[in-house]
Amino acid sequence: MRHLSVVALIALVSFPALAQKVVVLEIDGDDKGRLRTQIEKAVKEAGTVTLVPLAEYKAAASKRKMKGAAAMTPVGVARASRGVKFDAAVGGDVSGGKYNVLIYDRAGEQLWARSLAVKKGVLSADFAEKLARAIAAAAEQGAAKAQPAAGGDTEVTSDEPVVVANTGGEEAPGLDLTQVDASGNRGVITGGSTQQPEDRDADLDDPNKARQHGKVPVRMFRFWVGGATTWRSQCLRPGVASCAAYELTDPKPTGITIDFTASAPYLGVSLNLDFFPLALLNTNLPKGVNAIFQGIGVVGGFMYGQSQTRIVEQTAQGQGPDKTVNSDDISWNVQGTFRYHFEMGMDLDLFGARKEGGSKLLQHYVQPVGWVGLRGGGMSRSFLIDPNAGVSLPSSDRAGFGVLGIDAALAIFPFLRLELAGSIYFNPRPGPDQIIGYGNLNDPTGGATASGFGIEAGLAGDIWGPIGYSVRWRMMSFTDRYYGQGQKWTVCNEQQCGGVGEESFHTLIWGLTASY
Repeated sequence: MRHLSVVALIALVSFPALAQKVVVLEIDGDDKGRLRTQIEKAVKEAGTVTLVPLAEYKAAASKRKMKGAAAMTPVGVARASRGVKFDAAVGGDVSGGKYNVLIYDRAGEQLWARSLAVKKGVLSADFAEKLARAIAAAAEQGAAKAQPAAGGDTEVTSDEPVVVANTGGEEAPGLDLTQVDASGNRGVITGGSTQQPEDRDADLDDPNKARQHGKVPVRMFRFWVGGATTWRSQCLRPGVASCAAYELTDPKPTGITIDFTASAPYLGVSLNLDFFPLALLNTNLPKGVNAIFQGIGVVGGFMYGQSQTRIVEQTAQGQGPDKTVNSDDISWNVQGTFRYHFEMGMDLDLFGARKEGGSKLLQHYVQPVGWVGLRGGGMSRSFLIDPNAGVSLPSSDRAGFGVLGIDAALAIFPFLRLELAGSIYFNPRPGPDQIIGYGNLNDPTGGATASGFGIEAGLAGDIWGPIGYSVRWRMMSFTDRYYGQGQKWTVCNEQQCGGVGEESFHTLIWGLTASY
């Protein structure tokens, strides 16, 4: 008889699964109600409880003068339950990338609380399914508290979560949400409200949480398209080591001098790509170690501009006439890079962006990421003048040279990041046509040697989702030393031989970025 009574009690508690009713309340910080919709869908698919429509709940709360946000509070839950039957109410808020779940009984008392990770405002499919199970078990607890069972002790043999009633008509103990694993051992899948913070729920917790904790949110790629506004200048001086030294020399060395200035800054287009194929890698190692692998990548860019250029030639007979010619400015670079990424700056939740009524524009932002890095590879910079222009100045065709650089990004907010970079160029020699005019290709130096450097500084950040902006100033400077007798600098003796050329580009690059 004892076993029959046990079976009967189990049947009464667990068989009428749909007897319990649950209402999913509005969730603070739930953008467009996406999270609430996901929870309702998961509960429906589980098929273990009946959902009470939110409109029906609001109507019952409204009759008891609880409207809007007030209806979603514990007091609102308690008052609404007098007009509509339910055994549990699911609420909470979304903040800091977490859904802080709160489940109340019909009296507005807390049955269960837990923080679950959300991504893009929703739970993972695994989390949603397990939360539905927790809601069903909480509803059982809520029903048991409302109607305490009377009777003797019971013996439970079912593997399913059940509520065991006390004798004497007292309230049922804390929420029992257990399950049996493959080895036959019972484990906790959810915890009661008395659970200590350090007692983690191994089944409901994200199984990847430890690994995710060790991963910096590095963007796999960033594509940048924008406009380029460039100012270029160049000087060529015979017999000296710098253009400034020529002005101080008296008498002046023999040979033509050339000054190049753009009559106006010229426009162009700039395309850039940063690619980090291991950005999403999880090594299960500490965050600092994992960041080393995440930071291995490739960066590259291409820029094209076209201008009308004013050229003035100075000879021993005096200044020649101004000439305006068309020219093309082409550059590219491909570099391997290593960046060490780290989270820094201010999370916008400090300003309540994720609170109810906060700015919708700001709610999607996460902790910003900065970096420091090294890069190296090859690049070119060519300024090609119309060969039919009939001018003494040949094209500046630096077809390919080595580059080594460093860069850094200091993140202040997700929408505001300061980016800095510096580079050294390795022998960015001018093209053969230019060397023939001002040096001798048969000289042991090859007629010319060159050095150069570059500096970049700008602001960048996120605007909305994957879309961002970037505004950057880029300076490239080259110094060319010519050796031997050239076709235009024909004097090569003890007093003078060869000369110098200096070329610089100042470019303002502005545009939109897309990153993932």
